[in-house]
Amino acid sequence: MIKGTAAGGAGLLVSHVSANVFPGESAVLPEALALSNDEWFAERAWSVSGNKVLDKTTAVTSLARHIYRPQSAEAIAALVKSLPATTSIACVCGGHESSNAALVASGGAVIIDLILFKSIEFHRTSDDSLVTVGSGVVFRELVEAVKLQGGALPVGTGPGVGVAGYVTNGGLSSYFSRRLGLLGQRVVKMTVVTAAGNILTLTPQDELFTAMLGAGSALAIVVDLTIRMADASVVKSAEQRVFGFETREQAVRYSREAMRFMREYVIPNESVSLEIVVTGTKAIVATTVFYDTFNGDSTAFVKPLEDLAVSMKLPALAQGHWATWYEAAAALWPVIAEQKGNPLATLYHCMGTAGSPGDDAIDFVSDTIVGGAPLDEAELSIIEIRSLGGAVRKHSRVPSGNCNYGFFVDLVTLYDASSKTLAERRDIVDLTNHIVTEARKVQGLGVDFSGTHSQPDDVGLSTVASEIFGSEIMAKSVQTLKKTMDPNNRFRFHPFAKFIA
Repeated sequence: MIKGTAAGGAGLLVSHVSANVFPGESAVLPEALALSNDEWFAERAWSVSGNKVLDKTTAVTSLARHIYRPQSAEAIAALVKSLPATTSIACVCGGHESSNAALVASGGAVIIDLILFKSIEFHRTSDDSLVTVGSGVVFRELVEAVKLQGGALPVGTGPGVGVAGYVTNGGLSSYFSRRLGLLGQRVVKMTVVTAAGNILTLTPQDELFTAMLGAGSALAIVVDLTIRMADASVVKSAEQRVFGFETREQAVRYSREAMRFMREYVIPNESVSLEIVVTGTKAIVATTVFYDTFNGDSTAFVKPLEDLAVSMKLPALAQGHWATWYEAAAALWPVIAEQKGNPLATLYHCMGTAGSPGDDAIDFVSDTIVGGAPLDEAELSIIEIRSLGGAVRKHSRVPSGNCNYGFFVDLVTLYDASSKTLAERRDIVDLTNHIVTEARKVQGLGVDFSGTHSQPDDVGLSTVASEIFGSEIMAKSVQTLKKTMDPNNRFRFHPFAKFIA
């Protein structure tokens, strides 16, 4: 899959999704879905949190009392107002959500499924090219539409990830954020429905606007987002190299040297970004993206990464060249399409450094994460080692720990739960949790449970709001607004709700 993506991803095309706007200003109460909870959950859940299958032999499913699919902001508002003020409400946007808090909900809750909000509208001001995106849109749909407009955004690599959920948890893009910032940092307006059933149009002048870009649906229901686009020319090109490895020691050595290369040549140079991915399928994927400010020879720039593999006698599995923003944005779609299970169970944990990583951080990532992560036990797992900083640090801060880092690592533990015993599931979780615990002991290495990467429902692991939201000031602002906007904690089915309620 990796080889096919690297070689052929640039030619990938899918059908364009046109704007789908529901006419009228309907405030008619929507009817509950006729689907059973099991049917709906199977349709809407891409994965299940690893912590939800630790002690279960039965399938995870939604516990909600009713599930609704409204078609307008007015219908959402009418529904919210019709329910008792103490009724808890779970919100699911167009894509999946890592912790399944909203998908599972609870017996007394109602779920508002926003999948029908598929509108994508483009408009211009004297200064900006803008796109307004309905909360049911996923990245495949948005990327295809933006491509036709000649635009670019710092999008996620998953085609089925919901744009609204991604944005309202910060919106880190591994390929594009160094040049374009977090996707949340590019939002200029949003429409939301409050816990009281009021429709609000928020702009950066509103305090709630900023809080929404890190606390998401714990504060309000997002109807749509207006995002400032960049021109597609911001991405000049990208080079991808894929190497195989046989032993974990080889992966450890390559990742250590690649991080040193990143520290010396990539992080100080904001015209380029680098992502190193180590997979449970014994592949190392090095992707270097060159922005419009890059002056030089891109193939010469990545040659040290090739020479390192040659010196270690690692086989070259594939070589890819992408010439456009779209090719880079769509490159991993075929790989993700092959990630199927019954169900897939995931655990996300992240850590990083404020600037370039020191030797202690590099040694920890290579020896403990690459060397000790459960890649063999959870065969679909990946470790993502990324350069960050740049525009993320320069743009207005949003409540996300991602704003703090110049170097960032994701450990995505991924496996088919149906193929694992309860004991094996616990072992995978224990191995992953051990890495997070050890990371807290490394000087200069921060553990970050911010939204785009983590699901802080980890059993026995402690975290604090200031880590999730990037600072104590941001955390207190979010907590204050939560008490004001949602005093009954109706929006409690959010990974961060327990930190701010």
